[in-house]
Amino acid sequence: MNRKMFVTQTSSSRMETLGLILFMWASLSEAFNIDTEHPLRFNGTPEDFFGYSVYQTEFGNRKQIIVGAPLEGNSTGEMYSCTADLQSCQQLQRPGSESVRFFGMSSAVSSAALTSCSPYFPHECDGNSYLNGVCYQFNSSLQAISNFTAAYQECTKREVNLVFLFDGSSSMKTVDFEMNKNFIKDIMKKLSNSSIKFAAVQFSTVVRTVFDFNDYQNGSAEEKLMKERHMKSLTSTHKAIYYVLKNLLNSVSSGADPNAQKAVVIITDGDPSDNEDHNVLNTCDEQNILRYVIGVGKVDLIELTQLASEPKPDNTFYIQDYSGLKGLVDNLQKKIYNIEVSKDAQGRDRQKELSQSGFSVVYHEESVIVGSVGSNDWRGALYEVTGSGPEFRQTEIIDPAVNKDSYMGYSTVLGMRRGVYLLFSGAPRAEHTGLVTLFTKNQNTWTVTSNINGEQIGSYFGASLNLLDVDSDGDSDFLLVGAPLFYQSQPRAEGRLYVYTLSEQYFQRTLNVSESTTGRFAASVASLKDLNGDGLSDVAVGAPLENEGVVYIYLGDRTHGINPELTPQRIPARSVLPGLQQFGVSLSGQMDMNDDNLTDIVIGAQGGIVLLKARPVMSVSAQLSFSPKEISLNYFECPGSNAFNAFNLTSCFTVTERTSSTGSLEKKLNVSLNLNVDVVRGMSRGFFDPMDSSSSSLQQSVLLDSGFSCFNFSIFMLRCVADTVSPLKIRMHFSQTEILSGNSVAVLDVHSRTEEYVEVPFQWSCNSNNSCVADLKLNFSFTNDTLVVENQAHFTVLVLLANPGDDSYNTSIVLHYPEGISLSKFNAIKLSQTRSSCGDRDSSATNRTTCRINLPVYRSGTTTQFLGTFRVTKWDNEWSDWMEMMITANSDNNGNMSDTEVRRSVPVQFAVDLAISLVAEDSVTYLNFSLEDRGPKPLNLIYKVENLGVKGLPVSVSLTLPCQTPHVILTPHNFSMQEDSHCGKFECHQFHLQKYSVAHFNLMAHAALQNVKEFKSKYSFYEFRRDYVFNISSELNFNTSRYNQIASGCDDFSQTEVKVEFVVPPSLMLIVCTGAVGGLLLLIIILFLLLK
Repeated sequence: MNRKMFVTQTSSSRMETLGLILFMWASLSEAFNIDTEHPLRFNGTPEDFFGYSVYQTEFGNRKQIIVGAPLEGNSTGEMYSCTADLQSCQQLQRPGSESVRFFGMSSAVSSAALTSCSPYFPHECDGNSYLNGVCYQFNSSLQAISNFTAAYQECTKREVNLVFLFDGSSSMKTVDFEMNKNFIKDIMKKLSNSSIKFAAVQFSTVVRTVFDFNDYQNGSAEEKLMKERHMKSLTSTHKAIYYVLKNLLNSVSSGADPNAQKAVVIITDGDPSDNEDHNVLNTCDEQNILRYVIGVGKVDLIELTQLASEPKPDNTFYIQDYSGLKGLVDNLQKKIYNIEVSKDAQGRDRQKELSQSGFSVVYHEESVIVGSVGSNDWRGALYEVTGSGPEFRQTEIIDPAVNKDSYMGYSTVLGMRRGVYLLFSGAPRAEHTGLVTLFTKNQNTWTVTSNINGEQIGSYFGASLNLLDVDSDGDSDFLLVGAPLFYQSQPRAEGRLYVYTLSEQYFQRTLNVSESTTGRFAASVASLKDLNGDGLSDVAVGAPLENEGVVYIYLGDRTHGINPELTPQRIPARSVLPGLQQFGVSLSGQMDMNDDNLTDIVIGAQGGIVLLKARPVMSVSAQLSFSPKEISLNYFECPGSNAFNAFNLTSCFTVTERTSSTGSLEKKLNVSLNLNVDVVRGMSRGFFDPMDSSSSSLQQSVLLDSGFSCFNFSIFMLRCVADTVSPLKIRMHFSQTEILSGNSVAVLDVHSRTEEYVEVPFQWSCNSNNSCVADLKLNFSFTNDTLVVENQAHFTVLVLLANPGDDSYNTSIVLHYPEGISLSKFNAIKLSQTRSSCGDRDSSATNRTTCRINLPVYRSGTTTQFLGTFRVTKWDNEWSDWMEMMITANSDNNGNMSDTEVRRSVPVQFAVDLAISLVAEDSVTYLNFSLEDRGPKPLNLIYKVENLGVKGLPVSVSLTLPCQTPHVILTPHNFSMQEDSHCGKFECHQFHLQKYSVAHFNLMAHAALQNVKEFKSKYSFYEFRRDYVFNISSELNFNTSRYNQIASGCDDFSQTEVKVEFVVPPSLMLIVCTGAVGGLLLLIIILFLLLK
């Protein structure tokens, strides 16, 4: 039994009480088989809350829907019986009281009876309001036959022993003393018909009993009171109170009742003149003795108030003189009268005064069990009621461990497992987290077996309960517990359903379900008779505050109760019952209401109900087949771009009904069929449209009828296809499209396998025994004599692969090479149809590359030459003198292992770029001599040695210097490397020249003139010159087998010309002598002429 209302402990207003009523609540879904397109609706009045509760019934052969409207008639409440087609609803007649409220809030149905309750049946007892409940019982004709009021609190009066303790001190006049006695007499007369017994005591310095309870009982009290004389002494108040306790209230001989409520009325006009030696006021409090104090005249009210019981200000009265006692009669009379029924006075918890029985109700064999949330000071209880009318009998069922304000009985369900009845009751406020208690019956007594505690404060765990017999064998398998106020922030959720597996002794939680972000999910829960024909009961869960309300339908599961893998069907209010609020506040789904042998669901909202019919569920099995049995290879030829019909595909369906519907319902399914060819490939080899090779997918709607049906499709392929070995994998997926018009309401079973695959193989031809063995033969050679290591340098290998055996499948060539080079290209040469595909590297390896050859098949009798181009990537690597390479060939069916691995080596040379040159601007390359200046003169040559490459290497420098000519001699003086320790005369020692580095060498020599005698005896009138040229050569020396000089405009050899000039000037003596002789001859000639 599900409850959707909070409980109130007061009875102030209509809406405040109902809920305490209304405890309401949304989500997501995929369609199962509940028909939301053709709902049957009946609208009541939202103000009456028609639809608050709904029940499917069948009395005799008449199927009906019982509906509660607890707010109708100024919240009196009514119940209605609606026809199965919801064409009309008739109000149930009940003999009722106008004081009944919220009738129809809870009900229970059996095969022949209906019990409907009102948990709000107030009645007055001497000015005090009690709130109980009343339940009405109806027969199979829905005629009210009786009612009962479980946990009903009768108006009772408890025995009260009251003592008047009046002051007799000397401060009181005689007339005041008489007024005091008349006041006591008037009180006793007005309360003479009550259960109160009186006694009176006068106190002054001494204390005296005027009359005791026995005197009041035998009628002599008034006579003794009027004869009592005034003591006229001091005011010993504490002593007097102690006297009253000892001699009257706690003395059976005085006529006192030990179980009666005790009270004292103290009347005094003076302050206490004695000390509290016996701690008498604490004793009064411990014994729960009520004390009313009347102060007269000039008294200390603060001190006097301390004599009263709590609340002290309310129990203390003041008058100016004794004449004011008359005005206190009515006030004091009311307080004394209320002692009979006051909780505070009685000092005990409320038992049944606010029981609100009937908050939940279930049938148990010949009895009815009702929940009473307010019993025992709101701890709550259950009452098992047998019989009917005034002769009914009730047995209280309680959980002693439940605390106050727990609301046990808020929800109640009854089940059975292995012959043992299981009674569950929810207490949603127990320990603030909620509690569910399991009772089992042993020798006609219900006892607590176990409890389940909620996990979150304020979640209202246990507000809704239901039992699920998932396999319909009569044993309850799962307990469903709703906690509609459960809150979860991430991901956001409001409301939670807990699913527990059951045994006779314990619970075990198997599943938590939350669907709604708002809406109080699981405010209502109902088990449903099998909806989809899988033989398992299903579950409906309401979230009435999610928008206008939502109901979720879950399929049953043997292990978890609810199938956790399937998205539930989500039924929002707007789709079936628009315009109303709190859709899903009530649920019922255990019957077929329209005789089609399918379960129907009734859902209530605020102001209406809707009947949703189940639809037939069709189970579909599919299979794919093809013809011919393999794809012939005879149609394939490369190159070729036209298409041909490779094979035909057939899709067949077998449709059977999983449910067992009857009637004239059409059971056809409109199915969207999706076919995909070669689904594992990015580029499909097969297609549906011969004019469009990209049409690898086909979508088509087909109509499936009950029985067996097939559909055919042609699959096309291009004549030139790379892979003619791997089979074509075809996938078919189907799903139901829109529901067909007319009477076709069938739906596809969610358990049907909606995806099928088939693989279409290619023709397989081998030489013998259907066992294909390839015979791979591999060889390769280097096209370069050496490997010259240079940045981005290339070298090539020539690879030969032959297959004289059967077709080779998944053939590959693996190239193993040292680090520092990488494969750049690997292609077949000449005119060949063989294709190769090489990965970057194998698993990030830097020394291996695998090339796939003509995947998937390298045909028998094929011989292919490949040219592999490698690129140097690490020229500064530590290279050995030889580079070794290994190439292997592999396939899935290769039978020749001896000719598939070849190793070759090639010498390695490093490319270097060296240069040697003369630094002309810093060198002396010209000398001049004469006979007078024969030297020696210094000769200075500076050479620059450069490494322009990226590789350092050991080098040496040698110079060739001609020492002399017939007339000039060069004497080396020094030969050194600048800024370095290497030096030598004509060849320096070997040194390491780093990459991108420069070294300088300095050659110093002396040049001198020699053998000049032949020039000394020569006399000439002209200048004599002679030039001598010395060719000085410089050369870089390195290991040419390891290093290879590249041409970059520079050279590792340099030749320098040193020019020496010898100059002999004209002979001055010859010129002088010749001049002198000539002058002399001229003079002689002149003289001769003169002499003539």
